[in-house]
Amino acid sequence: HPSSSFSLLLLLLLLPPLVAATMETPASLSNAGDAAKCIQRAFRGHQLRMVADQEDLVDILNSLEEAEEFRINSREGVMARVNQALGKFVGGVSSRLKGTGESKKKLDGVGSLSLSKRPQLPTLTSGSIKNLVEGLGRGERIAMTDALAILQAAAVLFSDEPSVVDVDVPPGGKCIVVGDTHGQLDDVLHILTTHGVPDATTTYIFNGDLVDRGDHACEIVLMIFALKLAHPDAVHVNRGNHEEPHINIYSGFEEECIGKYDHRVFQLFHAVFVWLPFAVVVNKKALVLHGGLPSDDTVTLDEIRKLARGPDMCSEEENWGKEEWIKDMLWSDPHPDPNFTGTEVSRRGAGVLWGEDVTRRFLAREGLAVLVRSHQCVQDGVAVTHGGAVYTVFSASNYCGTSGNLGAVLVFKHGDDRPSDTFQWDPMKDPSMSHVVVSKRKGKEIRRKAAVQQATEYIIEHKAALLEYFRRADKQHTGAVSFFEWAQGLAQVLQVRMAWNKLVSGLISPDDMDTSCDGVKYVPWLEKFTVELKGGCREWQEEVVTKITAAVLQSGGDLAKAFEEIDTDGSGGISTEEFRVAIRRQLPSLAVLSDAQLEAVVSSFDVDGSGQVD
Repeated sequence: HPSSSFSLLLLLLLLPPLVAATMETPASLSNAGDAAKCIQRAFRGHQLRMVADQEDLVDILNSLEEAEEFRINSREGVMARVNQALGKFVGGVSSRLKGTGESKKKLDGVGSLSLSKRPQLPTLTSGSIKNLVEGLGRGERIAMTDALAILQAAAVLFSDEPSVVDVDVPPGGKCIVVGDTHGQLDDVLHILTTHGVPDATTTYIFNGDLVDRGDHACEIVLMIFALKLAHPDAVHVNRGNHEEPHINIYSGFEEECIGKYDHRVFQLFHAVFVWLPFAVVVNKKALVLHGGLPSDDTVTLDEIRKLARGPDMCSEEENWGKEEWIKDMLWSDPHPDPNFTGTEVSRRGAGVLWGEDVTRRFLAREGLAVLVRSHQCVQDGVAVTHGGAVYTVFSASNYCGTSGNLGAVLVFKHGDDRPSDTFQWDPMKDPSMSHVVVSKRKGKEIRRKAAVQQATEYIIEHKAALLEYFRRADKQHTGAVSFFEWAQGLAQVLQVRMAWNKLVSGLISPDDMDTSCDGVKYVPWLEKFTVELKGGCREWQEEVVTKITAAVLQSGGDLAKAFEEIDTDGSGGISTEEFRVAIRRQLPSLAVLSDAQLEAVVSSFDVDGSGQVD
């Protein structure tokens, strides 16, 4: 870790020149009152800088997450194969559960089933629900037989609901909107403890993104689905962009399912996810959905109600030409510029950023008052934009253990046309939360380290392009670029626009600096960023990784394309034999390695122990 003096030096190099001035200190002032005011100003300035620094780090983490989602959404070939393979399984499950060969029933509420064809749903008593919630709070795991029963019943239950659900809060009741929870079980248990379990007067809307990132997504989803089975009219779950298989493969949920159960359970989760509704209308005045509005400004709420769901969603006649609507509702965000109008493409690689004018026209046309959405980590757990017309709620507090944000839920009461209450919590201050309490200073360092780690992955993937950029910028061939050119290169090559200067102390060490020009020696700096294999890197393994990486980069740097070329049978995984043949054919310089050594490399990449690289 660089010293404080080094960090200060870097900060000074990045700041514009200062005009010389006499510094005001308490000792230089004439009386105690003025000295006290000086101290107060200094303290307030320090507090403001801390807040600004924290907001900058949160923005950096959000930018890196958007860049990761863009990369995932860009892997169209992989996505198509994953969805096709999973669709066959899900379609089969849906047919068996429904007792009919049709994967979808057309309806006036999409997905209706004849009660005579529905399997008997399990009943859950209040006592069994209480035991389930308390058991999860003690760290117990739901048995596989129970998980399978819950998922199969939930698939039937959700397929019987419309694509847009209507909820009217009864007199004396409340409707609680829960934002993204992302596998953070403590937050969900905290919400249920604070606001009570669902019943005739307490309704919950879980607004998507239940899974990925955190370690307890299986427990969250199974618990919510169990609550749905016990109180079908008091629990509603909207689909989020993370209820998608290709996202789960890269973001953690698939790995969690395999670790706790098996891949069959992962597939069965998605047999339910494909039936989750897109939105809920509360009290006929508030539209609740995960992401945002369709970019097509002519889309009506009635048209959204008619969208089909299920394993064959994109091939259903009701959805022809409307696939982008669904993607927009799951992925879009309100534009950060309050003066922006219209829509523009999102940096997430899917969805759009939309302006206040779009919101106003949609709400006025549909007779609605507000739009409630989630999808974004906001510092206070809730944010209100577009002149009070759009609410963003996020319920995963201290998101991923690094963001330092509050968690929040919104509450509607009888007759409300917009949320009447907001409940927020800070896991570092709430004694009921089991998170490890850290100081603000330590929390800031945790966030910085997380940002540095994620940025490192992008730098490794784009080393060749960064080297080429820096060489072009280094017109005098000094082997160094200025800090400005360094930051500009990262932003342009990695396509991640953020305050890269905030990560200087984490990415650059004193050895990387060229003091003669106040810059970065880019060749040795880039050489530090290397891939490490599971179980440690022996010398021959490092050689394999280096040469494979070089071959991929020389072919255009598209890792997904290289993966597809090696995966000759199109199974979505690289077997030991496919890997061996590809290396022997394309990299003769590695011919000295034995088959056993190449098998060991595949084993190092095989994180789930399946015998192949997925």
